[in-house]
Amino acid sequence: MKVKSLCTCVVVGMLSLSLTCSAGAVSLQNEQLINPSMTSSDNAILSDIINSLDPDDRGNVTYIDETGKVLVNKESLRQEVIPLEPVSLVTYKNSDSSLTSITDITYKDNMSLTSVTDTTYKSNRYKDSTGDLYTLPVLQPKPACMGNHSVTPMDFSTNSASFPECRDHRNGPYRSVWSHIGFAWASTVVHLPTAREIRDNNSGYNGSTGFIYMGGWSNTNMAVDVGLQHSTKYNDWAPFMLIEGEKNPYTFKPRFDPDQEVRMKFYVPSDGNIALTLTGYADGEKITRTYVESAPGWTATGNGNLIKRTTSIGQIQDRQDYNDGSYIRRVRWSTSYIGTNSEDNIPWRNSQTYDYCSMPRSKVVVDYVHGGEETDNIFLD
Repeated sequence: MKVKSLCTCVVVGMLSLSLTCSAGAVSLQNEQLINPSMTSSDNAILSDIINSLDPDDRGNVTYIDETGKVLVNKESLRQEVIPLEPVSLVTYKNSDSSLTSITDITYKDNMSLTSVTDTTYKSNRYKDSTGDLYTLPVLQPKPACMGNHSVTPMDFSTNSASFPECRDHRNGPYRSVWSHIGFAWASTVVHLPTAREIRDNNSGYNGSTGFIYMGGWSNTNMAVDVGLQHSTKYNDWAPFMLIEGEKNPYTFKPRFDPDQEVRMKFYVPSDGNIALTLTGYADGEKITRTYVESAPGWTATGNGNLIKRTTSIGQIQDRQDYNDGSYIRRVRWSTSYIGTNSEDNIPWRNSQTYDYCSMPRSKVVVDYVHGGEETDNIFLD
């Protein structure tokens, strides 16, 4: 079964109109000003990005290049981008000179502590410009036996492929489904839990955070995690993008409502770029957002790519606690397709799946149907 796109012409905030509709896709010409608030050269770059996307994904597009520059086809989208900065793990000493490790530097204001110099390092804890804290996944290698990541693309049509390993990464429990190598496009529908179906504590000692996301590894073994993260404070789900070897991660507004089915699509629209498209309800209004970022090594043909789906309770690296009382329930993945693009894909089943990982098995309960459909539950009690 293949998903075919229809021939539709969509105007995406252009100053001048000249559209070409052929082969089921809308073509935007580089000389058009998609966003008159940007320079002509930036419009040309964004035009190329939009032309590479699936036709249904071109309405609200945010592109972030390798330098962190943001290009949008509607200027209002710029306000939805939230850059994140790492929060250093700082060691402090109290009045009797005993050392205390505090993960979030913001906690220092509530304690009589003095920082000790030269003891900071980055963790998977981040903050936005308002000081709100985020625990993001820790990007994992593919796999440990690969050693250092390659800077040269590999020909997986002739070389033996390598795959991820199911192991404890010391940053929270997870359930992952890994595809075989060779795909560049995947789409699924996933249930976002109700308030009763998730319990986490983003601001706690281990920063436990519910995650529902996709991503994987590129031809050059560079990791990508993109999808939705749960907010304990707001009980909603914020999009996020985390790409190895690139700038700091991003989260975005608007946040998606709980207790709904969201369409999540992850794909490679062009070599060196990845896209995340989300369709669902935010503040009661149905929306679609497409986020594109540069991502070295990812190939539009699928050569060397491995795609994954993951449900997890992310925790601060090395502060993992499998008994902190957190849980996430009834995360149902269904209607999953995988292939090379929107016109060349098939249902994601067992034959497209390399392996599954439940870590640890004692805390992860899966109602399994097949490679593209299951319901995940994680209980930390």
